[in-house]
Amino acid sequence: MSTWQEHADALVKELTRKTALAPGWREAFATTPRHVFVPHFYDNDQRVRADTPEGLAVVYADESLVTQIAPHPGGGFCWPTSSSTRPSLMAQMLTLLDVADGMRVLEIGTGTGYNAALLCHRLGEANVTSIDIDPTLVETARARLAGLGFRPHLVAGDGAAGVPDRAPFDRIVATAGVSAIPPSWITQLAPAGKIVADIRGELTSTLLVAEKTGPHQVRGRFHDIPGHFMWLRARADHPLRDGGDPATRFDFTDPTQTTTDIPADVFEERELRFLLQLAVPGLGPISKHLPDGGKGIFLHTENDCSWVQYRPGPDKATVTYGGPRALWPAIEDTWQRWNRWQLPSIRRFGVTAYDDGRRHIWLDHDYTVILTGEPVA
Repeated sequence: MSTWQEHADALVKELTRKTALAPGWREAFATTPRHVFVPHFYDNDQRVRADTPEGLAVVYADESLVTQIAPHPGGGFCWPTSSSTRPSLMAQMLTLLDVADGMRVLEIGTGTGYNAALLCHRLGEANVTSIDIDPTLVETARARLAGLGFRPHLVAGDGAAGVPDRAPFDRIVATAGVSAIPPSWITQLAPAGKIVADIRGELTSTLLVAEKTGPHQVRGRFHDIPGHFMWLRARADHPLRDGGDPATRFDFTDPTQTTTDIPADVFEERELRFLLQLAVPGLGPISKHLPDGGKGIFLHTENDCSWVQYRPGPDKATVTYGGPRALWPAIEDTWQRWNRWQLPSIRRFGVTAYDDGRRHIWLDHDYTVILTGEPVA
C-alpha cells in the first residue's frame, strides 16, 4: 500500500514532467499532505473518502476535486461551492506569482487551505493572508493548517474587498474567478507588486498576470492558460455567483431580422469567445439549441436578457435578435475586428486596469487600445 508521501513524490514528478513546477515550489508540494485538506471529495454528487487506497490515489492525482456542494435555494439540485484546484494549475499560478523570500501574499479564496499551506511553507505563515466568503471553509482551513503548524492570517469576508488592514501586499493570487480585477486589489497592491488571477466569463477563462505600474493602476498580459475557477461569490449562503438566479425571461416580440456570412463553427473558437466576453458585457453561455427546439445557436446576456437566434442556411445564416440591447451588431462587430486583426491569439491581448474601475483592453501594446470602459459584469 502506497503512503501519502509516495503519492506526493509521484505528483511532484508528474508536475515536473509537465514543466508546471518551478524548483522553488518542489519541496512545498512534496511535503504538504493534500489529503489533510481534502479528506473527502465529490464524484457526481457522491461523497468519496480519501482514507482508502483508491481515494488517496485520486487526491494525489493531477485533478481538480469538488470538496463542497450546497443545495440551490430554488431546490431540485446541488451546486459545487468549493474545490481543490488541479495541482498543475496551482503550480503554474504559483510560478507566475514569482515570489521571493519575505514577500507578503494575499490569497483570494481560501477554500480547503491547501494553497495557503503551500504559501506558508514557501514564505512563512507571517507573510500569508487568505480570505474566503464562507466562514465554515475558513474555520475548517484554519484547523487543518494549525494541525500542520501553520497559522496564517485567515479572514471570512468578501474577497473582492481584499484585506485592507493587512495591506500592502507584494503579491495577490486569486483562486476564484473574476470578470475583471476588483479596484481594491489594485489599491492594496504594493508598488511593482503582481496579481495573478483567473479572468473569466461564461464562455471561457484565462489567467492574467498584472503588475502595479503606477499608484492607481496595474498592467498585464493574458496567458493562454484556462483557469475555470469557481466564481468569486457575493454571498456565503447562496451557491451562485451573484447570490441570485440569472434572469431567464426573454421578450421575443418585435424582433429584428438580418442575415450573416459568419459561419456557425466560429462560435467554438476559444479566442473569439475570449474577445466576445470582453466586448459584450454580461454575455451568457452559448447554447446549440434554440428556444423553439430548432437547430442553431442561441446567445443572450444574463443581465438584461437581450438575445440572438442564429439559424444556419445553405448560403447565409438567418439572425433574429431582440431585447433591451441590440446584441447582434456588437457580436458581429467583434467577429469582424477579430478577422481584421488576423485571428489574434489570447496571448496578444493585455489590460490596464485602474482603481476607479476603468479598464483598457489592448492588442500587442498598451497604446493600441481596442476596448475601454467599466469592468465587465
